[in-house]
Amino acid sequence: MRQPLSLTLALLLLFAPLTVRAQASPDNCRGRINKELAREQRLYRVYLFGKQKAEDAPINSVRYDRDGWTWLKANDSGTPWINSHQDNQSLKWSNSVMDEQDEHSEILPIKGIFETKRVMTSELIPYVLQAIRSLECRSAALCDISTISETQNGEDPQEIDSIQPVGCIEFKKLDTWPECHFDAPPRSVTDQVDTRNYCQEISMQLISREIAQTKLVIEYDAGFRTLLQFAGNFDIFLREMRWPLTGTLRQAAELIGQLGRIPCFLSSCDSAPPIKQP
Repeated sequence: MRQPLSLTLALLLLFAPLTVRAQASPDNCRGRINKELAREQRLYRVYLFGKQKAEDAPINSVRYDRDGWTWLKANDSGTPWINSHQDNQSLKWSNSVMDEQDEHSEILPIKGIFETKRVMTSELIPYVLQAIRSLECRSAALCDISTISETQNGEDPQEIDSIQPVGCIEFKKLDTWPECHFDAPPRSVTDQVDTRNYCQEISMQLISREIAQTKLVIEYDAGFRTLLQFAGNFDIFLREMRWPLTGTLRQAAELIGQLGRIPCFLSSCDSAPPIKQP
């Protein structure tokens, strides 16, 4: 009986589902907050600078899939995308698979605000401000999810009907984060307060940093567009000036060539040569 029993236990262990559930802890909760905020930061930058299809992306481009894994475009072969994790670098994806699994697959390709041509930078500022406001609202919604998650228990995400931060639109069909379920016994109020303060502080730091970088990008974009406009206008000026100047010089050269035919009206020109006396 021992051998069949051991064989049965081995089969049970072999075919048991290998699912690893996220356990609630301050470190895991902070990690989940960082992951969600980083996703929102990438979405914000995508709308500013745009995002191409995987096929058109240059080598060394970095993409993230829906599970948060990082992928690097190493070459232009049939499967150019490799997983950046040191233990999964043997995994390779084609351009089509990368587009399907990309975290922004539903909106690819995206034309960024700063990719707009034939406009001045001042015309883009209202759209940039709207993008910043969207980042603030979405970050506030994430902190609300973290706060609601702290009062939940269990290892499965719980459904949230809706969340509406102050001055923002309503977010629906959201789930809590099991990494932040701190209501399971023994309940730890310290963990709840710690992670709540962490989300608010880290989101404000992220927004402040993105605003500062966006100011720098606006200044660079304004200088670059000004240089292009000056170069274009100076090109037009030289093109328009070329023909009048060339024609004037040509006419002046022709006039100089005709000076010998102009009759002399001076008295010295009319005087006859002296007559020699015999």
